[in-house]
Amino acid sequence: MVINGVELEFNLYDAEAEQMKKRYFKELEKMKNISEEQSKFEDEAEGIKFLCGRIKSLFDNVFGEGTGAKVCTEKDDLLICMDAYEKLIGEQMSQQNRYNAVLRRMRRRKIRK
Repeated sequence: MVINGVELEFNLYDAEAEQMKKRYFKELEKMKNISEEQSKFEDEAEGIKFLCGRIKSLFDNVFGEGTGAKVCTEKDDLLICMDAYEKLIGEQMSQQNRYNAVLRRMRRRKIRK
């Protein structure tokens, strides 16, 4: 997949990518309470920096050091960071939907025989 011109190897159903998949879901778990954590910042700019840092850290931890800055740029532009995060989540959901659709078709074929 490509996000902001950066190619990322992101195939959740590739046996060779098991470690990446584990890192990805571990990072998603960390993001669950992100809005509550961000709301603790009274200064809006600090909250933006915090959220951008967390998103960039997710990319670094999943795909390798420096990936967050490549995908989201060096700046702390919240729209760029959130868009990159949304694209990553969207790809995850797309892969899971394709997997589930194939699995359903396979199960129906088994039942018919």
